[in-house]
Amino acid sequence: MNNIAFGQYYNTTSFLHKLDPRVKLISMLFLMISIFVVDLDYSGYIYIGGLFVFVIILILLSRVPIKLYLKSLRQVMFIVLISFVFQLLFNHNGEQFKYLPEITLNFTLLNVGLSVLLILIYIFTKKYIPFKFIYLILVIVGVITLWHFPLGMKVFKATSIKIYENAVVMGFFIIIRIVILLMFSSILMLTTKPTDLNNGLESLLSPFEKIGIKTSILAMMVSIALRYIPTLFNETQKILKAQASRGVDFSEGKLKDKVVQIVSLLIPMFVISFKRANELSDAMEARGYIPGEKRTRLNEMKLRFRDYFSLLIVLLIFVGIILGRVL
Repeated sequence: MNNIAFGQYYNTTSFLHKLDPRVKLISMLFLMISIFVVDLDYSGYIYIGGLFVFVIILILLSRVPIKLYLKSLRQVMFIVLISFVFQLLFNHNGEQFKYLPEITLNFTLLNVGLSVLLILIYIFTKKYIPFKFIYLILVIVGVITLWHFPLGMKVFKATSIKIYENAVVMGFFIIIRIVILLMFSSILMLTTKPTDLNNGLESLLSPFEKIGIKTSILAMMVSIALRYIPTLFNETQKILKAQASRGVDFSEGKLKDKVVQIVSLLIPMFVISFKRANELSDAMEARGYIPGEKRTRLNEMKLRFRDYFSLLIVLLIFVGIILGRVL
Protein backbone atom coordinates (compact mmCIF):
# COMPACT_ATOMS: atom_id res chain seq x y z
CA MET A 1 0.00 0.00 0.00
CA ASN A 2 3.00 2.27 0.05
CA ASN A 3 2.75 2.34 -3.73
CA ILE A 4 -0.57 4.20 -3.79
CA ALA A 5 -0.12 7.26 -6.03
CA PHE A 6 -3.72 8.10 -6.90
CA GLY A 7 -5.02 11.23 -5.18
CA GLN A 8 -1.56 12.54 -4.26
CA TYR A 9 -0.32 15.97 -5.30
CA TYR A 10 3.33 16.52 -6.26
CA ASN A 11 4.45 20.07 -5.57
CA THR A 12 6.67 21.70 -8.20
CA THR A 13 6.61 24.75 -10.50
CA SER A 14 5.89 23.25 -13.89
CA PHE A 15 3.83 24.61 -16.75
CA LEU A 16 0.99 22.17 -15.98
CA HIS A 17 0.97 23.10 -12.28
CA LYS A 18 0.35 26.74 -13.20
CA LEU A 19 -2.65 26.03 -15.43
CA ASP A 20 -6.13 26.90 -14.26
CA PRO A 21 -7.89 23.82 -12.77
CA ARG A 22 -10.96 24.51 -14.90
CA VAL A 23 -8.83 24.23 -18.04
CA LYS A 24 -7.36 20.95 -16.80
CA LEU A 25 -10.81 19.49 -16.11
CA ILE A 26 -12.21 20.55 -19.48
CA SER A 27 -9.10 19.26 -21.25
CA MET A 28 -9.37 15.96 -19.39
CA LEU A 29 -12.99 15.58 -20.53
CA PHE A 30 -12.18 16.25 -24.20
CA LEU A 31 -9.15 13.95 -24.15
CA MET A 32 -11.16 11.13 -22.56
CA ILE A 33 -13.80 11.46 -25.29
CA SER A 34 -11.03 11.47 -27.91
CA ILE A 35 -9.62 8.21 -26.56
CA PHE A 36 -12.95 6.38 -26.81
CA VAL A 37 -13.84 7.89 -30.20
CA VAL A 38 -10.73 6.40 -31.84
CA ASP A 39 -11.64 3.26 -33.77
CA LEU A 40 -9.62 0.18 -34.68
CA ASP A 41 -8.48 1.04 -38.21
CA TYR A 42 -5.47 2.55 -39.97
CA SER A 43 -6.34 6.13 -39.00
CA GLY A 44 -7.08 4.94 -35.46
CA TYR A 45 -3.49 3.73 -35.11
CA ILE A 46 -2.26 7.20 -36.08
CA TYR A 47 -4.62 8.94 -33.64
CA ILE A 48 -3.87 6.64 -30.70
CA GLY A 49 -0.14 6.95 -31.44
CA GLY A 50 -0.48 10.73 -31.49
CA LEU A 51 -2.31 10.70 -28.15
CA PHE A 52 0.41 8.49 -26.69
CA VAL A 53 3.11 10.94 -27.83
CA PHE A 54 1.02 13.81 -26.44
CA VAL A 55 0.73 12.17 -23.01
CA ILE A 56 4.51 11.58 -22.96
CA ILE A 57 5.05 15.30 -23.66
CA LEU A 58 2.66 16.22 -20.83
CA ILE A 59 4.49 13.88 -18.44
CA LEU A 60 7.79 15.58 -19.28
CA LEU A 61 6.23 19.05 -18.90
CA SER A 62 4.80 18.16 -15.49
CA ARG A 63 8.29 17.63 -13.97
CA VAL A 64 6.82 14.86 -11.84
CA PRO A 65 9.07 11.81 -11.29
CA ILE A 66 8.31 9.02 -13.74
CA LYS A 67 8.14 6.51 -10.87
CA LEU A 68 4.90 8.09 -9.62
CA TYR A 69 3.26 7.49 -12.99
CA LEU A 70 4.60 3.95 -13.02
CA LYS A 71 3.08 3.37 -9.57
CA SER A 72 -0.31 4.47 -10.89
CA LEU A 73 0.11 2.14 -13.85
CA ARG A 74 1.10 -0.82 -11.70
CA GLN A 75 -2.11 -0.52 -9.67
CA VAL A 76 -4.24 -1.42 -12.71
CA MET A 77 -1.81 -3.79 -14.42
CA PHE A 78 -3.85 -6.82 -13.38
CA ILE A 79 -7.02 -5.38 -14.98
CA VAL A 80 -5.07 -4.55 -18.14
CA LEU A 81 -3.70 -8.10 -18.41
CA ILE A 82 -7.13 -9.65 -17.78
CA SER A 83 -8.60 -7.50 -20.59
CA PHE A 84 -5.81 -8.61 -22.92
CA VAL A 85 -6.28 -12.31 -22.08
CA PHE A 86 -10.05 -12.06 -22.57
CA GLN A 87 -9.49 -10.60 -26.03
CA LEU A 88 -7.15 -13.47 -26.94
CA LEU A 89 -9.57 -16.13 -25.73
CA PHE A 90 -12.96 -14.81 -26.88
CA ASN A 91 -12.27 -12.61 -29.93
CA HIS A 92 -12.50 -14.89 -32.99
CA ASN A 93 -12.57 -12.25 -35.74
CA GLY A 94 -10.09 -12.28 -38.61
CA GLU A 95 -7.56 -14.92 -39.54
CA GLN A 96 -5.56 -17.09 -37.18
CA PHE A 97 -2.41 -15.41 -35.84
CA LYS A 98 0.40 -17.11 -37.74
CA TYR A 99 3.06 -16.50 -35.06
CA LEU A 100 1.09 -18.42 -32.41
CA PRO A 101 0.11 -21.98 -33.36
CA GLU A 102 -3.11 -23.62 -32.26
CA ILE A 103 -2.89 -24.88 -28.68
CA THR A 104 -4.66 -28.10 -27.72
CA LEU A 105 -5.41 -28.56 -24.01
CA ASN A 106 -5.54 -32.20 -22.87
CA PHE A 107 -7.07 -32.74 -19.43
CA THR A 108 -5.65 -36.05 -18.24
CA LEU A 109 -5.25 -37.25 -14.66
CA LEU A 110 -1.46 -36.84 -14.81
CA ASN A 111 -1.65 -33.42 -16.50
CA VAL A 112 -4.14 -32.07 -13.97
CA GLY A 113 -2.23 -33.58 -11.05
CA LEU A 114 1.08 -32.03 -12.12
CA SER A 115 -0.66 -28.69 -12.73
CA VAL A 116 -2.15 -28.73 -9.23
CA LEU A 117 1.27 -29.61 -7.81
CA LEU A 118 2.84 -26.71 -9.70
CA ILE A 119 0.18 -24.30 -8.41
CA LEU A 120 0.67 -25.52 -4.83
CA ILE A 121 4.44 -25.03 -5.14
CA TYR A 122 3.76 -21.46 -6.30
CA ILE A 123 1.36 -20.78 -3.40
CA PHE A 124 3.81 -21.99 -0.73
CA THR A 125 6.96 -20.43 -2.23
CA LYS A 126 5.78 -17.10 -3.68
CA LYS A 127 6.52 -15.14 -0.47
CA TYR A 128 10.20 -16.09 -0.84
CA ILE A 129 10.39 -14.94 -4.48
CA PRO A 130 11.19 -11.23 -5.09
CA PHE A 131 9.69 -11.15 -8.61
CA LYS A 132 6.20 -12.51 -7.87
CA PHE A 133 4.62 -11.29 -11.12
CA ILE A 134 7.21 -12.94 -13.37
CA TYR A 135 7.01 -16.06 -11.20
CA LEU A 136 3.23 -16.20 -11.68
CA ILE A 137 3.62 -15.88 -15.46
CA LEU A 138 6.10 -18.77 -15.46
CA VAL A 139 3.67 -20.94 -13.47
CA ILE A 140 0.81 -20.15 -15.89
CA VAL A 141 3.01 -20.97 -18.89
CA GLY A 142 4.07 -24.21 -17.18
CA VAL A 143 0.46 -25.26 -16.57
CA ILE A 144 -0.53 -24.53 -20.18
CA THR A 145 2.52 -26.46 -21.42
CA LEU A 146 1.52 -29.48 -19.32
CA TRP A 147 -2.00 -29.36 -20.71
CA HIS A 148 -0.69 -29.17 -24.28
CA PHE A 149 1.02 -32.55 -24.11
CA PRO A 150 -1.23 -35.51 -23.17
CA LEU A 151 0.12 -37.64 -20.33
CA GLY A 152 -1.98 -40.64 -19.39
CA MET A 153 -5.70 -41.30 -19.88
CA LYS A 154 -7.95 -38.37 -20.78
CA VAL A 155 -10.69 -37.44 -18.32
CA PHE A 156 -12.22 -34.62 -20.38
CA LYS A 157 -12.50 -33.86 -24.06
CA ALA A 158 -9.51 -31.99 -25.51
CA THR A 159 -10.04 -28.24 -26.04
CA SER A 160 -8.37 -26.20 -28.76
CA ILE A 161 -7.40 -22.55 -28.37
CA LYS A 162 -6.83 -20.45 -31.48
CA ILE A 163 -5.40 -16.96 -31.33
CA TYR A 164 -6.68 -14.65 -34.08
CA GLU A 165 -4.96 -11.60 -35.54
CA ASN A 166 -7.79 -9.23 -34.67
CA ALA A 167 -7.71 -10.46 -31.04
CA VAL A 168 -4.00 -9.62 -30.70
CA VAL A 169 -4.42 -6.20 -32.31
CA MET A 170 -7.51 -5.38 -30.27
CA GLY A 171 -5.80 -6.55 -27.08
CA PHE A 172 -2.85 -4.21 -27.57
CA PHE A 173 -5.24 -1.44 -28.62
CA ILE A 174 -7.17 -1.78 -25.34
CA ILE A 175 -3.93 -1.80 -23.32
CA ILE A 176 -2.75 1.45 -24.95
CA ARG A 177 -6.17 3.02 -24.41
CA ILE A 178 -6.21 2.19 -20.71
CA VAL A 179 -2.60 3.35 -20.25
CA ILE A 180 -3.27 6.70 -21.94
CA LEU A 181 -6.48 7.23 -19.97
CA LEU A 182 -4.73 6.43 -16.69
CA MET A 183 -1.81 8.73 -17.52
CA PHE A 184 -4.16 11.64 -18.26
CA SER A 185 -5.94 11.15 -14.94
CA SER A 186 -2.62 10.81 -13.10
CA ILE A 187 -1.35 14.04 -14.65
CA LEU A 188 -4.50 15.82 -13.47
CA MET A 189 -4.20 14.51 -9.91
CA LEU A 190 -0.44 14.95 -9.55
CA THR A 191 -0.40 18.53 -10.87
CA THR A 192 -3.54 19.90 -9.19
CA LYS A 193 -4.09 20.59 -5.51
CA PRO A 194 -7.30 19.09 -4.06
CA THR A 195 -8.54 22.56 -3.08
CA ASP A 196 -7.92 23.88 -6.62
CA LEU A 197 -9.64 20.83 -8.07
CA ASN A 198 -12.63 21.46 -5.81
CA ASN A 199 -12.79 25.15 -6.77
CA GLY A 200 -12.49 24.36 -10.46
CA LEU A 201 -15.16 21.67 -10.36
CA GLU A 202 -17.48 23.94 -8.38
CA SER A 203 -16.96 26.76 -10.89
CA LEU A 204 -17.67 24.54 -13.90
CA LEU A 205 -20.82 23.10 -12.31
CA SER A 206 -22.11 26.46 -11.04
CA PRO A 207 -24.69 26.87 -13.89
CA PHE A 208 -26.57 23.86 -12.45
CA GLU A 209 -27.26 25.91 -9.30
CA LYS A 210 -30.02 27.67 -11.25
CA ILE A 211 -32.02 24.43 -11.47
CA GLY A 212 -31.65 23.62 -7.78
CA ILE A 213 -28.63 21.30 -7.83
CA LYS A 214 -26.21 22.08 -4.99
CA THR A 215 -23.02 21.78 -7.01
CA SER A 216 -20.88 23.31 -4.26
CA ILE A 217 -21.77 20.42 -1.92
CA LEU A 218 -21.12 17.89 -4.69
CA ALA A 219 -17.73 19.43 -5.48
CA MET A 220 -16.80 19.44 -1.80
CA MET A 221 -17.72 15.74 -1.48
CA VAL A 222 -15.58 14.81 -4.49
CA SER A 223 -12.67 16.87 -3.19
CA ILE A 224 -12.81 15.31 0.28
CA ALA A 225 -13.04 11.79 -1.17
CA LEU A 226 -9.97 12.35 -3.37
CA ARG A 227 -8.08 14.02 -0.54
CA TYR A 228 -8.58 11.17 1.93
CA ILE A 229 -7.85 8.24 -0.40
CA PRO A 230 -4.07 8.26 0.34
CA THR A 231 -4.72 9.12 4.01
CA LEU A 232 -6.92 6.06 4.50
CA PHE A 233 -4.39 3.84 2.74
CA ASN A 234 -1.66 5.13 5.05
CA GLU A 235 -3.86 4.40 8.08
CA THR A 236 -4.48 0.90 6.71
CA GLN A 237 -0.73 0.37 6.42
CA LYS A 238 -0.26 1.40 10.06
CA ILE A 239 -2.97 -1.04 11.18
CA LEU A 240 -1.39 -3.87 9.16
CA LYS A 241 1.98 -3.21 10.79
CA ALA A 242 0.37 -3.08 14.24
CA GLN A 243 -1.43 -6.38 13.60
CA ALA A 244 1.81 -7.94 12.28
CA SER A 245 3.64 -6.90 15.45
CA ARG A 246 0.99 -8.87 17.38
CA GLY A 247 1.63 -11.99 15.32
CA VAL A 248 -1.17 -11.66 12.73
CA ASP A 249 -0.22 -12.87 9.24
CA PHE A 250 -2.83 -12.03 6.57
CA SER A 251 -1.23 -14.38 4.04
CA GLU A 252 -1.34 -17.50 6.21
CA GLY A 253 -4.01 -19.57 7.94
CA LYS A 254 -7.31 -21.15 6.99
CA LEU A 255 -10.24 -19.33 5.39
CA LYS A 256 -11.93 -18.86 8.75
CA ASP A 257 -8.76 -17.34 10.22
CA LYS A 258 -8.40 -14.98 7.27
CA VAL A 259 -12.00 -13.78 7.70
CA VAL A 260 -11.31 -13.03 11.37
CA GLN A 261 -8.11 -11.20 10.40
CA ILE A 262 -9.94 -9.09 7.81
CA VAL A 263 -12.57 -8.16 10.42
CA SER A 264 -9.75 -7.11 12.76
CA LEU A 265 -8.61 -4.79 9.97
CA LEU A 266 -12.02 -3.42 8.96
CA ILE A 267 -13.21 -2.45 12.45
CA PRO A 268 -10.25 -0.11 13.19
CA MET A 269 -10.60 1.32 9.67
CA PHE A 270 -14.26 2.21 10.27
CA VAL A 271 -13.40 3.71 13.66
CA ILE A 272 -10.60 5.82 12.16
CA SER A 273 -12.82 6.90 9.24
CA PHE A 274 -15.59 8.10 11.57
CA LYS A 275 -13.01 9.84 13.76
CA ARG A 276 -11.52 11.60 10.74
CA ALA A 277 -15.00 12.61 9.58
CA ASN A 278 -15.84 14.11 12.99
CA GLU A 279 -12.54 16.01 13.11
CA LEU A 280 -13.09 17.31 9.59
CA SER A 281 -16.66 18.45 10.34
CA ASP A 282 -15.48 20.24 13.50
CA ALA A 283 -12.71 21.97 11.56
CA MET A 284 -15.10 23.05 8.78
CA GLU A 285 -17.63 24.31 11.33
CA ALA A 286 -14.91 26.24 13.22
CA ARG A 287 -13.99 27.97 9.95
CA GLY A 288 -17.57 29.01 9.30
CA TYR A 289 -18.39 26.61 6.50
CA ILE A 290 -22.13 26.47 5.77
CA PRO A 291 -23.23 23.96 3.08
CA GLY A 292 -24.85 25.64 0.10
CA GLU A 293 -23.89 29.18 1.08
CA LYS A 294 -21.88 31.35 -1.29
CA ARG A 295 -18.24 31.59 -0.22
CA THR A 296 -15.43 33.96 -1.07
CA ARG A 297 -11.94 32.77 -1.96
CA LEU A 298 -8.52 34.09 -1.09
CA ASN A 299 -7.22 33.50 -4.64
CA GLU A 300 -9.74 34.11 -7.41
CA MET A 301 -9.32 31.94 -10.49
CA LYS A 302 -8.48 33.88 -13.64
CA LEU A 303 -7.69 32.56 -17.10
CA ARG A 304 -4.38 33.64 -18.58
CA PHE A 305 -2.74 33.29 -21.98
CA ARG A 306 -1.22 29.90 -21.12
CA ASP A 307 -4.69 28.60 -20.20
CA TYR A 308 -6.25 29.72 -23.50
CA PHE A 309 -3.27 28.34 -25.44
CA SER A 310 -3.45 24.95 -23.70
CA LEU A 311 -7.21 24.71 -24.18
CA LEU A 312 -6.80 25.58 -27.87
CA ILE A 313 -4.26 22.76 -28.34
CA VAL A 314 -6.61 20.24 -26.70
CA LEU A 315 -9.60 21.45 -28.75
CA LEU A 316 -7.59 21.13 -31.97
CA ILE A 317 -6.69 17.54 -31.04
CA PHE A 318 -10.31 16.77 -30.17
CA VAL A 319 -11.77 18.33 -33.35
CA GLY A 320 -9.10 16.67 -35.50
CA ILE A 321 -9.90 13.21 -34.12
CA ILE A 322 -13.68 13.77 -34.41
CA LEU A 323 -13.40 14.98 -38.01
CA GLY A 324 -11.06 12.14 -38.89
CA ARG A 325 -13.50 9.63 -37.37
CA VAL A 326 -16.50 11.10 -39.19
CA LEU A 327 -14.89 11.72 -42.57
